[in-house]
Amino acid sequence: MSDLPTNGRFELDVSGRTGGLLGAFVNGLSFQPNLISRGSQGQAIISGIAASTAFGWGSASHSFLRSVANRIPGAQTSRTGRVVTGLAVDAAALIGGAALARTLPDRADDPPARALARLAGEATAATAAAGLLADLLEIRRGKKWNRVGTLAATLGVWGAGYALARRAESVRVAGAGEGMREDVVREVDLPRATAAGVGVTAALLGLSWAESRATGLTARAAAAAIGGEPDDHRTLGRGIVWAGLSAAGWYGLTQINAKLTVAGTGLEPAHSAAPAIPEVTGGPGSVIPWEAQTRESRRWLSMALTPPVIEDVMGEPAVQPIRVYASLDSADTPEERAALLLAEIDRTEALRRPVFVLFSPTGSGYINYVASEAVEFLTRGNCASAGIQYSVLPSALSLSKVEMAAQQTRILVNGIVQRLLAMPAADRPKFYLFGESLGCHVSQDMFVGQGISGVEGVALDAAIWIGTPAASDWRLQLWGRRPLHVPPGIGPGDAYLPRSIGDWVDLPEDQKERVRYLLLQNGNDPVPKFYVPMLWRRPPWLGPDEMRPPGAPRGTYWIPVTTFFTTFVDLQNSLVPTPGVFAEGGHDYRLVIPDTVRRVFAFEATDQQMERVEEALRRRELVWEVRRRWAAAAAKPAEERATARDGVLAKVAEWTGSPVDEAGVEALVTSAV
Repeated sequence: MSDLPTNGRFELDVSGRTGGLLGAFVNGLSFQPNLISRGSQGQAIISGIAASTAFGWGSASHSFLRSVANRIPGAQTSRTGRVVTGLAVDAAALIGGAALARTLPDRADDPPARALARLAGEATAATAAAGLLADLLEIRRGKKWNRVGTLAATLGVWGAGYALARRAESVRVAGAGEGMREDVVREVDLPRATAAGVGVTAALLGLSWAESRATGLTARAAAAAIGGEPDDHRTLGRGIVWAGLSAAGWYGLTQINAKLTVAGTGLEPAHSAAPAIPEVTGGPGSVIPWEAQTRESRRWLSMALTPPVIEDVMGEPAVQPIRVYASLDSADTPEERAALLLAEIDRTEALRRPVFVLFSPTGSGYINYVASEAVEFLTRGNCASAGIQYSVLPSALSLSKVEMAAQQTRILVNGIVQRLLAMPAADRPKFYLFGESLGCHVSQDMFVGQGISGVEGVALDAAIWIGTPAASDWRLQLWGRRPLHVPPGIGPGDAYLPRSIGDWVDLPEDQKERVRYLLLQNGNDPVPKFYVPMLWRRPPWLGPDEMRPPGAPRGTYWIPVTTFFTTFVDLQNSLVPTPGVFAEGGHDYRLVIPDTVRRVFAFEATDQQMERVEEALRRRELVWEVRRRWAAAAAKPAEERATARDGVLAKVAEWTGSPVDEAGVEALVTSAV
C-alpha cells in the first residue's frame, strides 16, 4: 500500500477536483441572461459567486461521499479499489439524489422543508455527477498527460455550462416580443469578465481559506487554554471567527449607512432656498421649518408647479397646487410626524381641494416627480399632494423600516379619514394614493389580511402602485393562486394586477374604465421578483418556459444562490434613467405614468393636452437635473470648479445627444419650467 496517498490527501485530491469541476460548470452557466442586461463587472461578481459557491458545496459534500466510500470493505486495498468504490458510491448518490428530487416536484405552495429537501436531492446529484468525472480522472493520477486531461475536463465542463447559457440567450431573444426596453443596454466582454471572475473567485476562496485558518488557530488557542485537542474546539473556533466577521460586516454596514444618511439629509445648492409659496411646506406659515427638510423633501417641495406654468401647458386657467411633506427630521416619532403633516394639511386647507393625493415615497423619501406633476397639470393645479418620510436611505437599506413606516402611514390615513368624515359628503375631495417601490410595500401593509375591502374601507377613490416589491403580502393575497402564464382579469373587486405593462395596455377600454386600484409592474422589473427564498428554491417566474410570465427570461435555469445574486445585480441595473428621456422597462415607469394617472384617477384632458404635458414633464426633468449638477459644480472650490463644470457639460451632451457649451447650460438652467 506504499503507493497509496493518505486518506486526507486522497480525499482532498478527488473532492477538490469534484468541486473544481462543479464550480467550472456553474461558472459557465452563470453567463445566462436574467431580467436585466449586465456588463462585465456585474458578470464577474456573479461568476465569482457561482464558482466559489459551487466549489465549496462540491468539495465539502463529495468529501462526505468519499468518507463513506472509504469505509466500505476492500476500498483501502488498492488505488483501483478506491476508484471503483468511489465510482459506485457516486453513482448511487446520483441515482438517489435524482430520485429524491423527482419525488418532490416543484409546487407553488411548497413549504420551506420540502423545497430544501428537493434542493438537497438536486445538489447531491450534481455533486455525484461531477464526482464520477473526478473518479475517472483519478484513474490516471500520476500518469503522463494527467494534468492536461484534468485541465481539458475542467474547460470542457465550463464550455458545456457556457453553451447552455448561450442557448438560454438565444431562447430569450427568440421569445423577446414583450415590448421590454432598457434605458441602458449592457454587454459582457467575455475575456474581461472571465478574468475578473477568476479574481473574484480567488478572493472568495481566499476568504474561505483565511476563515478556516483562523478557525484552526482559535481552536488550538482554546485547547491550550482549557485543555483537550484542537479538533474538539473547532466548532467553538468557527463560532468566534464568524462572530468577528459578523461584527466587522456590521461595522462596515453602519459606516455605509452613516455616509448615505449624510447624503440623504444634505443640502443641495439648487434646492437651498425655502419656497416663497404659502401652499407649500417650508414656505410662509409652514409648521415644519425648511431647515428640517431632507434632500428628497427639499427637491419635491421646491419643484412645485406654479399657475403660469400649468396654464402655459394646459391652455386653461390654473391655481396654485398644494404640496405638504413631513420629513424624517421633522420629528422623532411616527406619531409626531403624522401629527405635523396633518397640521400642514389643515393649515393649507388641502382637503378643501377637489383632489387630494397621498404619495407613499421610496426608501430615500423620493416622490415620483412625473406622477405628482402629472396630477398638478391634469387638475389645473386644483389639487393637494402629501408625503411622509420614513427613511433617507435607498430602499434596499430601508427594509427594516417597513413596519414603522406602515404604522406611520396608518396613523396618517386614520387622521385624514377622520377629517373627511367630519365634512359634508358633497364637499369631500377625491382621495387618491400613489406608491412606488418600497412605498408600495409600506402603504399596502396597511391592508394585509383585509383583501380589497381594506382600501375601500379607508375611502380611497383610487390608487396606483408601481413596482410593488415581492415581499408585499397584500399583493400576494390579492393575486391568490392564479397562474403566471395567463393574462389576469380584473379582480378582486375593482383591482387589477397586471403581470406586465403589456397586460395593462392590452386590457379592453371598457374594462380599463372599471379599474380603481392598479398594481402596475414591468415584466422585467426585478423589484417584484426579488426575494430571499430564491437562495434555496426556484421562484415561480422561472418555472417551465411555457409557464413563465412576460418579461421573465426564457431558457434560463435556476441556480441555487447564484440566481439570487444575479437578480440582486439586476436590481442595481434596473433604474438608470436618462433625464428627459422617458423609457419603459426595469424599474422605470415614467413613460406610462402620465396616461395611467389620467385614466385611473379619471382626469379630463385632450390628446393634445396630454402631448404637451408629457413634453413639459420631460423638459422639467432635464432642466432640474442640470440645475442640480451645475449648482453643485459652481459650489466646488475654485481649483476643482472647471473640472466639475466640464463633467456637467459632458453629461448634458450625452443626455441630449448634441454638444453643449457653458452658455447653453446657463440658458437651460435659467429657462422657465
